[in-house]
Amino acid sequence: MHRIKSLPLSEREEEIYKALSSGNLPDFLRKPVILKGSFKDALGEEHEVIYQAMPDYLAVGSNEDYCRIPMNPHTAQKLADLFGGSLITAKISDHIYDHATIKLAPFFYKPVANQNESVEKFVEHNNQIELQKKEAGGQNGQLITGIKKDIILSHQLSDLSNKVIIYGWHQLDGKPIQPVYAGHVDWYVDYSHGIRLVSQLVKVDGKEIPISRILSDPILFKLISDEEEPMLQTRYLEKNSQQ
Repeated sequence: MHRIKSLPLSEREEEIYKALSSGNLPDFLRKPVILKGSFKDALGEEHEVIYQAMPDYLAVGSNEDYCRIPMNPHTAQKLADLFGGSLITAKISDHIYDHATIKLAPFFYKPVANQNESVEKFVEHNNQIELQKKEAGGQNGQLITGIKKDIILSHQLSDLSNKVIIYGWHQLDGKPIQPVYAGHVDWYVDYSHGIRLVSQLVKVDGKEIPISRILSDPILFKLISDEEEPMLQTRYLEKNSQQ
C-alpha cells in the first residue's frame, strides 16, 4: 500500500491487478461461503438458488497482514474473469447482508478535498474495520457485511459504459446507506468501495447456470436481480485506456 500511494490512477490499478492476479491475497478469501435461498422468477415461479460468495471484500496481502483494496470496475471485472467469478447485484448484496455472521456499522469519513480517494484513507478505513471486527468478536473467513459499498452489475451498464455503479453499505437496521447509484465516472474510486465476488456458476434447482446467462434471461433474471428488466450487458467492458 505504501508503494502504490503516490502512483497515478492507471498505474495504481495495474499494480492492484498484478498483486491479486499473482495470488497476493489472504487465504481466507479463497474459501467461499455457500448461500442459498428461494427466489421467484419473472413469472412468479419459485426456484432454489445456491451460490458461493467471498466472505469478505478483495484484499491484498497475507492472513496476518492485509488491506481491503478499492479499485475501479474494470480492474474488478478482469479479476472476476480470471477467478471464474462475477460481480454481484443489489439483490445479492441484500441477500448476503441478511445471511452475514458479522454485521458491522458503516464507518465513514467526511469529504475533505480528495483525501477519501487516497491510498492512505484506504489503509485507515481498513484499520477501522479491523478494530470493529475485533470488538465484535469476528474472525477471518466469516461472512462480514456493513463495511463497504458494493460495485454492482445493473441493466444500466449497457447505457452507461463510462460509469461505475455502486450500492449497499448496509446499516445495522438492514437499510443500505447507498441506493443504486451511477453518478460516478468509472475511474473514480474511494475508500468506501469494495469488491465482493461470487462464483460465476450458480445452482438453480440443482442445475449449474452462469450468472451472466441468468441475468440476461427474460424470465430467470428476477432470481438474482430486483430490476425491472434483464441485462443486455452483464459485465463491465474493458477499456483501452483509463484516466
